[in-house]
Amino acid sequence: MINQATTDESKMPPRCCTQPIPTSTVKSVLSREEQVKFLKAVVQFNTPWEARVFCSNPACGEFIPPRTKFDPKYPFQAVCRRCKTRVCIMCKRNAHPIGQDCPDDRELDAVLKMGEKSGWRRCYKCRTLVELTQGCTHMTCRCRAQFCYICGAVWDPMVGCPNFCNGEAEMERRRIEEERRVAALVAEEAAKEEVAAKEMAERLEAEARTRDSEEFKALRGEQVKELERFRVFQRKSKWLMWTRHAHQKLALVEKQSAAMERMKERHAKTSANLEDRQVTAEMELRSTLEQSERNVRIRLKHMEAYCDGLGKNPDTTLPSRVVTERDLRELGQQYNVERNMKQLHQAKINVMRDRQAKALEELLERQESEMSKLTEKNRKELENLESDFADEEDALTTTFTQRRLTLKKRWELEMEIMRKELENERGLKYASMASLEWPHDRELLEDGLSAVDE
Repeated sequence: MINQATTDESKMPPRCCTQPIPTSTVKSVLSREEQVKFLKAVVQFNTPWEARVFCSNPACGEFIPPRTKFDPKYPFQAVCRRCKTRVCIMCKRNAHPIGQDCPDDRELDAVLKMGEKSGWRRCYKCRTLVELTQGCTHMTCRCRAQFCYICGAVWDPMVGCPNFCNGEAEMERRRIEEERRVAALVAEEAAKEEVAAKEMAERLEAEARTRDSEEFKALRGEQVKELERFRVFQRKSKWLMWTRHAHQKLALVEKQSAAMERMKERHAKTSANLEDRQVTAEMELRSTLEQSERNVRIRLKHMEAYCDGLGKNPDTTLPSRVVTERDLRELGQQYNVERNMKQLHQAKINVMRDRQAKALEELLERQESEMSKLTEKNRKELENLESDFADEEDALTTTFTQRRLTLKKRWELEMEIMRKELENERGLKYASMASLEWPHDRELLEDGLSAVDE
């Protein structure tokens, strides 16, 4: 989006949810080259269109930023930073040589026409305008060029003016023409002031006649009533919109809260079921281990009885039992099994508890992840709802602005029609009444908020 804004002026500045993207975010997502390109686009799009200068080189076309310092030698030229091409800031084409005027410099043309009427002479070398106020017709420009002020010819140090101009007679003629021109200008200004004063008096009289007119007063009263009806309708429309927005947001928040509560209940039930299963499994394991211990003890009791000679057959006809080394070794092993049985069983229980704790931890992580996703989903839903509200409010504001302009134009047209009708009917001049002052947006907002409070 930011890279598109560097080539499309309508997308500058880049926005998200109708808000400009902060510069810190722009800097974090762009590379160094893209940042430079973006900053150049910002400078270009912030420059008024008529003041933008581009390189005149067809192979370059680079935008030339506005200058902060002027080169006294080339005051109307700009230099491209890429290809060093000089461009005329007047006509936007290649720079003109020194002494050649720009054809698009309208201000210079106006000055030359004024100088031609006033009899000014232009230096043949640096093209500077020169006015002679006193002294002879031998002119020395600041560029050290010498010429005749009458005909403009190059001054000859030995002969003087090569055209032998009659300087005194020509200067007298020019002085008389200048006096006549000044007198004509003074008379023209006086006539303009007289006409302006007359028009001012007529306008003040027409304005007073309009203020005292009953027809204009009645029309203004109707317009004031229509303005109040429009404001009431605008406040009511905004109040209905804001109320509907509040209800929709409240319904969404309640829906999201119910979903959160259901998820919490489901998570609590799942955790409780897991703990119950773990307790049942541990009880079953303990029961199995206790049975194993009883079996070992019974086996040990029989082996001890066998090795101690207990349980011998009293019948002497049968051979007596003989306790061998193998029997004693097995008895010792059984003693070791009995001694290590508790540690072995506790180790099995610990292993099962660790496995159960890990399962419970994984369950809690999944539940936390689900809760985070639901919270993020709820946040996005609220943001989308707020964005829709903002778009709807902008659309409503635009609609009321257009209606207000239409109403204002209709009022102006009504006043103009009434003015023409009264002038044709009574033969007197009437002035148009000033348009009604519309309340500022802040005042409208305060009115809307007070309506919402009510």
